[in-house]
Amino acid sequence: MHLIDIHPGVLEFLTAARNGGKRILLVTNAHHKSLDLKMERTGLSMHFDAMITSHELGLPKEDVAFWDKLRAVQPFDPTRTLLVDDTISVLDSAHRYGIAELRTICRPDTCQPGRTSTPYPALNSFLDLLPL
Repeated sequence: MHLIDIHPGVLEFLTAARNGGKRILLVTNAHHKSLDLKMERTGLSMHFDAMITSHELGLPKEDVAFWDKLRAVQPFDPTRTLLVDDTISVLDSAHRYGIAELRTICRPDTCQPGRTSTPYPALNSFLDLLPL
């Protein structure tokens, strides 16, 4: 529990996205119990229009078919979608599906050194995404 924290700039980014009229989804491979624990610790759940787990859809985000299943329950336009994920294989899957804007995190684990190279633009902070 003590390792759960909010990445730098997340609250500012979510507020700006909401103020900009953007729909905000949290899509995770985490189990519902883990997601519930993270939301309890961070208080972020109120910032999302929906939170969907891969367990609900029966496929991990690394599977390209996941995105069709997600789109069936939460319609989105891949050409107008930003996905930020800390897992390169998830971003690869989203790229193959056609999601236009893909970003990763320089330091997915803030207790570890940052990544030195990624195939996708990497954020030091979610503030890097502002202004929207």
